[in-house]
Amino acid sequence: MIIVPGSQSQNLAYEVAKLLNEKYVRVEFKRFPDNEIYVRLLDEINDDKAVIISTQRNQNDAIVESFLLYDALKDEAVEEIILVAPYLAYARQDKKFNPGEAISIRILAKIYSKLFDKVITINPHEEHIKEFFTVPFISLDAVPKLAEYVKDKLDNPIVLGPDQGALRFAKSAAEVLNAEYDYLEKTRITPTEIKIAPKNLDVKDRDVLIVDDIISTGGTVATAAKMMKEQGAKKIIAACVHPVLIGDALNKLYSSGIEEVVGTNTFSSEVSKVSVAEVIANSLK
Repeated sequence: MIIVPGSQSQNLAYEVAKLLNEKYVRVEFKRFPDNEIYVRLLDEINDDKAVIISTQRNQNDAIVESFLLYDALKDEAVEEIILVAPYLAYARQDKKFNPGEAISIRILAKIYSKLFDKVITINPHEEHIKEFFTVPFISLDAVPKLAEYVKDKLDNPIVLGPDQGALRFAKSAAEVLNAEYDYLEKTRITPTEIKIAPKNLDVKDRDVLIVDDIISTGGTVATAAKMMKEQGAKKIIAACVHPVLIGDALNKLYSSGIEEVVGTNTFSSEVSKVSVAEVIANSLK
């Protein structure tokens, strides 16, 4: 097996290659004057199985790059090609929210299924997208890694998902922390006042870990953190697998009373403190 990096995942791919003791392939990446993407395999390829590790942070570029890497590997007579996309682009457009919309991940899944023998990702926004693939689609969980990172930073914590859909992430983290878990529920007090609090548990005098797959604008988590502080919570840490963090998201989060924000390197950011290399390597063994 050989490990082939995408341009946005060179360090992550190298970490995986080291953990597996497999060959890390040198790849040249550049652009033509009209901005088209160019890739070239610089090492001699003698293996019949290749793993492309390419997180899709810059979505469109990463998608095209993975297709070009596939083509180059096929020309080298590689028989089995696996795509590992730790952050899978367009996965949030998993259904029609408005009439006339494209279901983006569905059409991409059709293309991936024609090219790759297997697709691996980490904590996609919705698990049901696997139904769009006709090749094995494996969804890995990096939440336990986040929980391990914060384990010594929290005292008698409660783990919360920002909504009911994130309860599975809260449960995954709580199992590592041996903690109680719940999700945050919105209750409308008046036409202009909303209360956000755990559905079943009390945060008073407790440390809190808020965990989700993605933090994008940070608005929901920041509002929840502010209200939990008002409800008597002590230290609050926010953790997510994919720290997209658009614009002033971090500013919002820290201003709300959150002491630390932590993410993984599926989506490189200044809070990407946890590596998913081991999670990927264990899946490929």
